[in-house]
Amino acid sequence: MKIYEYSLGKEIPIKGSAVALGFFDGVHAAHRRLLKTARDIAKSLSLTFAVFTFSSGAEFKGKSIYSTEEKLSLLEKEGVEAVIVADFSKIANVDASDFIHTTLLSDLHCRAAIAGFDFRFGKGAVGNTDLLCTELSKMGAICRIEEEHRINGEKISTTKIKELLSQGRVDVAREFLGYPYFITASVSHGNGQGAGLGFPTANMDIEADRATLKKGVYRTCAEIDGKLFSALTNVGTCPTFEERRLHAETYILEYNGNLYDKKIRIFFLGFLREEIKFESKNELILQIKVDINRTITENGELKWQEIGQN
Repeated sequence: MKIYEYSLGKEIPIKGSAVALGFFDGVHAAHRRLLKTARDIAKSLSLTFAVFTFSSGAEFKGKSIYSTEEKLSLLEKEGVEAVIVADFSKIANVDASDFIHTTLLSDLHCRAAIAGFDFRFGKGAVGNTDLLCTELSKMGAICRIEEEHRINGEKISTTKIKELLSQGRVDVAREFLGYPYFITASVSHGNGQGAGLGFPTANMDIEADRATLKKGVYRTCAEIDGKLFSALTNVGTCPTFEERRLHAETYILEYNGNLYDKKIRIFFLGFLREEIKFESKNELILQIKVDINRTITENGELKWQEIGQN
């Protein structure tokens, strides 16, 4: 997959493209349906399957479910051949007509555009799907609009997924995403408290611009060098000891290797309990053992197909 940074008037070296349009934060279930439509059109017309998106953290979207790097990894799994990443602040004032005629038709060599039903574009977000399809059809290009998708009567949306994550309902968020929510980061050095308790943990910082995940203990699994390991993850500030900034600490079952500075991915499978302050180390140790037994029972034998990332 090729990645291009975009600014208005910068021609992308693609002969002809089918372009999926959107922010794609989370690359959730509705996004993946849209991407499948774009992929099918690209294949049928021998076009490059491309995505036009914005870098994560763009001010108009607030906190993001995933970093730009994580989003790109998900797009690659969907078979995207080229991703054009724009800095929203640099094209926020582009006229809607210029976005169609300059960005899409001229710079991206767009022959087919695919967008969600609520896609807006151009200065003041005045551009809508009606304008997009009308203008593209005048130029002989194809326009496809993906309808709204719902789960149990609720619209699949980034906003809904963020709400679920803030409540710790990662099992329900998984239904809307189509796979378990995850974080990817390099393992950093902690204060050694976990090892001192007999449960050495991998420490991962949580970026301030990331969507809020409820503090607490989760049953998880860790991806390390392409393999899955059952794990137990605490998201919080370690109130039993000297409190730290918000971070994730993961105890990985049946793994003994050195993880410092290694990039790993943690999938969140279920919420176990709130983060609490224990009166003693022994109380904490006993609770961790309970959490581990529950994780082993509920996780069972992990398979990539079950994680939805194969």
